[in-house]
Amino acid sequence: MSDTKDTEQYGVLLYYKYAHIPNLDDLLTFYHSNCSSLCLLGRVRLSPDGVNVTVGGFLSSLESHIEALKAHNTLFHDTDFKLATCHHPLNDKVAEECGFTSLSIRIVKELVTLSSHPLLKSPEISNAGRHLSADEFHSSLLNANKESPENGFVLLDARNLYETRIGKFHAPNVETLDPQVRQYSDFSSWIDDNGDRLKGKNILMYCTGGIRCEMASAYIKSKGAGFENVFQLFGGIQRYLEQFPDGGFFKGKNFVFDHRISVGSSDPNIIGTCLICRCSFDDYSSRCRCTYCRMLVLVCCNCQNESAQYVCELCEKQGKAVRSKQLIEDGESKTSLPGVELQNFSSDTMFLPQVPRGDGKM
Repeated sequence: MSDTKDTEQYGVLLYYKYAHIPNLDDLLTFYHSNCSSLCLLGRVRLSPDGVNVTVGGFLSSLESHIEALKAHNTLFHDTDFKLATCHHPLNDKVAEECGFTSLSIRIVKELVTLSSHPLLKSPEISNAGRHLSADEFHSSLLNANKESPENGFVLLDARNLYETRIGKFHAPNVETLDPQVRQYSDFSSWIDDNGDRLKGKNILMYCTGGIRCEMASAYIKSKGAGFENVFQLFGGIQRYLEQFPDGGFFKGKNFVFDHRISVGSSDPNIIGTCLICRCSFDDYSSRCRCTYCRMLVLVCCNCQNESAQYVCELCEKQGKAVRSKQLIEDGESKTSLPGVELQNFSSDTMFLPQVPRGDGKM
């Protein structure tokens, strides 16, 4: 590799597009050819309803990919391409788990899975909540509930619990609803069970880059009267932090599904805490996971132990923590833990990477 390539800036590109793809095989061929020729690594998901892409490579290659995509298909001319400079993947384990050691291109039924159980009728994406720019979203929070508190605003986080642990929006006089779901496919059930907290409200939704809000906002609006006023942050937290580098109303760090792990603002405050000692901590680099459900958990360097059994908040609420602690005290093997399929795990593979279910990596 030339000295120029050795010193060239590396970057990550994220984008999605909901649109009818008339010739999916043609687009599949394009991605295979283009991404391979440009040496891009990451994930490309194609469906009849659009694309969802997270890839990394040299900045010049990523810019070439964008231009080639626009030239190949006019559907992508107005796509929000989120291109960020960053370091090369430094942690091999994290890079592998995030899919940045290879190129994965797949045709899928859904870009994001709204429900693990088939919905009677999938929401129309054309009925998604109205897009608000970062400035509009910020202004809405700034002025929320001043004029009509009876029809007040609520903030709805469309991300998973392990993401919200390290960063979320907080605005004075605005309730933030954190569904605390393990995966995006649990989100629709939470909406079904909490309709009374949403009905009649002005709902401001947000996620990492916007794609999860598209389908979820459409699902909320499909519930009819009282659920019409749904708005979503266009470009997600990423675009908001670009507009408000001091963090604005967003506190903490934005979890991302690539080797960067998280992206923060200029505000150094940490909102995450270690699962064990409760000290301030928000680094998922170690990829520690719950023994039961395999969801990421935050465990600081001082508390990390290869033989430890970690139990996340959700499993603890289900009463699993008591049993797991007793097993540890009794010296029983982890294969005896009830409800955990660990027969394929040995003692040195307890924390092997396992990518969270495909629930919107944008």
